[in-house]
Formats: sequence, structure tokens, C-alpha cells
Amino acid sequence: MTASYDGPLARSDLYYADKYELSPHGVFQFEDATYAVTFAYEDGVLRCLDTMMRFPDKPATPRFALRPEGYREKRPEWPVSALRFDYDIEHQVAAVVLLALDKDANTHAWMSRGTAGRDGVELTHSTWSPEANRFPPESFITIAELRAVVVQWAFGDVLPPSAITWTAVAHDLVGW
Repeated sequence: MTASYDGPLARSDLYYADKYELSPHGVFQFEDATYAVTFAYEDGVLRCLDTMMRFPDKPATPRFALRPEGYREKRPEWPVSALRFDYDIEHQVAAVVLLALDKDANTHAWMSRGTAGRDGVELTHSTWSPEANRFPPESFITIAELRAVVVQWAFGDVLPPSAITWTAVAHDLVGW
């Protein structure tokens, strides 16, 4: 897989899109439980975000993926898009990274770009090495913008979602 252009990518141009319906899934990992969800409708995404953000303890970096429904090939299944985000409810900020794999197996990577940066707030895009993968303050968006981005990513026709401004980044900076 190689890096590709940073322009918009139609959902129909994603890997597997010509063979399978792409379905949004999410994983929320707490110290004592891991929740795996499949989203059927926009309301389900918003309900899930609301529920997750009400927990007293924040989960590890939430991880979402578009996956081909009913995958039946011999090769291992790849997510065709991955969305990871972090948030701080107290300061009402969030940040997002997004990866997508197109039909030519080119990887596209973007990071949110916003003006909601706050001193003393640290957000990460990695569950496994959070300290090494901090979001820069210029990537901070509002919680309301995060909600719109996640819904548009899950059910929209274009990546990256138009709800916010994005910056193209090297896919190895983000990693699958």
C-alpha cells in the first residue's frame, strides 16, 4: 500500500466497495470491558457516542472501521477505512484521524484541523502507545463537530467528511 492524493474519495471508490456493502463498526475499550458495535443508522452512532461520553472514565482511543459485510475471500479481511478519535468532555474538544484504502490499494490519511486547541489538554490517536501519538493542538475540533464527522464517516458518500477541515498526513504517521 502506498500513499495517495489527498483529495476527496468517494465511498464507491473504496476497496471492496464494488463487491460488498461497507458497514460501520466501532470498538470502545475500557479497563474492565470492551464494547464492539455495528451501526445500522445515524441515530445509533449518536446514541453510542452519547453513551460513551457519559461514562465517568473515558475509554481508550475509540476505533471505528468500515468493513465489507459478508466477506468471503481467502485473503484476510482489511478494513477499508479506519477512524480513530479522542475527546475531552470537560473542555469540549476532540480530534480525529482517518485512513481509507481505495480500489487501487492506495492508502489515504487525514487528520482533523480545527481552532479548538486548549492548553493542558492532551488527546491521542493510539490505544497502544498514547504518549507517542498525541494530536497536535491545531487538530482540535469541538465535540459537536466530532459528532457530525463520525456520522458522515459512517454513512456519508465522501471521505474525508465535509463537516470539518482536514489535513492530509502520511499514512505511516497514523497507521492502521
